[in-house]
Amino acid sequence: METLDTIGGRFGEFNPIENKGINAIIQNWGNELIAQMRNNLTQNKSNATSQLLQSMIGRVDTPPTGYNLIVSMLDYYINVEEGQKAGTKVAQKDIYTWIQNKADIQSKIISKSPDRIAATKSLAYVITRKIYREGTQAKPFIRPALNQVTTDVLSKRISKYIVDSLTGE
Repeated sequence: METLDTIGGRFGEFNPIENKGINAIIQNWGNELIAQMRNNLTQNKSNATSQLLQSMIGRVDTPPTGYNLIVSMLDYYINVEEGQKAGTKVAQKDIYTWIQNKADIQSKIISKSPDRIAATKSLAYVITRKIYREGTQAKPFIRPALNQVTTDVLSKRISKYIVDSLTGE
């Protein structure tokens, strides 16, 4: 039978920073979070080139103070999450690439032009100018993912793991 002294002794020996089980729990939760962010990007139709979606990588860092889940992705994620503010410039070449990857724009507009390259450049210029004047609408994908894959779930998984480790289950 377990006593408080034996559990307490195991607790004294338990080093969460060196524990690979907690690291794996956090990494798995991070993978679930990234999967939900990718799903949200697709659902809100913010996935023209798939570059942002494919750039998402999660890793667990273990500084002396605990654990950090670091999710890396292309820098323009902020413009998708929060929108592009009016009066800020966006690179015309990025819009050009975006147009090339939008099949509906290609079929409805660009394909009807005798000079497709010139039509794409012209459209990119017009879109760039409009974004500068009006900005873009936010299409959040991170905040909703954090509401769907909650840190409460992560806390419960870690708590269960620690209790199971200390009680020998």
